[in-house]
Amino acid sequence: MYRPVTLVVPCAALIPKPLSFSVNQNEVEENITHLMTLARIALEKGDVEKAEAILEMGIKISAEYQSYLAMPYMYDILASVAFAKGNLKKAELLLVRVIEELIQLGAEENDSQIIDFKLRLARIYSSYEEKELAEIGFKTCLADQEAKIIKGDITTKTGLLYVNILFWYGMHQLQNANYKKAKQLIDLAYNHSLNIKGLTPYQEMIILYTMADLNIKLQSYDVAFQNIQSAIFLGKGIGSVDLPKFYLKLAAIYMKIGAKR
Repeated sequence: MYRPVTLVVPCAALIPKPLSFSVNQNEVEENITHLMTLARIALEKGDVEKAEAILEMGIKISAEYQSYLAMPYMYDILASVAFAKGNLKKAELLLVRVIEELIQLGAEENDSQIIDFKLRLARIYSSYEEKELAEIGFKTCLADQEAKIIKGDITTKTGLLYVNILFWYGMHQLQNANYKKAKQLIDLAYNHSLNIKGLTPYQEMIILYTMADLNIKLQSYDVAFQNIQSAIFLGKGIGSVDLPKFYLKLAAIYMKIGAKR
């Protein structure tokens, strides 16, 4: 169980250079960068409360001195930590706040960072079973990202975000037992991932396992067999701890194929 955040380290001890009214923008950015480094070290040591307190301090300094370069990244980490802790309400509030602040600062609605934050919101609404809000979120993200690709944006960053949107929208459909729609989205995610660089073997393995699961539900056992074999191959290559689960899935597919024949 997590205890309430208690900051026991004086602010001055965390900041390498004292901030004053005469400080210039470079010094502010250096201090914020230092705070992010301290937060990363705290997270690596498992001191989540200290990391959160440091990042919240960084956001406060960022707003006070109007130095916004690192602000989205600090919100990003805080929201990720809240999500990992299962505190979805806090993650939701953080994501809403950073989206609003970025737009007020002049960011476009279809900015990749904003779309990424909106995607996380859609995932939260999906977990709440707020189906209407989740659908609106996923569809908006997908439309904005597809528009970039149609206009010729073939960058890895755009492609990976597009794959991410398709995958999580597919998972939302799977959660709601819309198996055909889920398969369409996740198949598209996988096919698009083959045309870009940047997807890790672990991510590809998870997509393939999900495809196998979907094809079992749709009774396409031969396709599911191919999917799980590919997932196992990747899993062996990275020494995945999920391999036992994959072999159980393979055995289940063998049984289905045998019964069908």
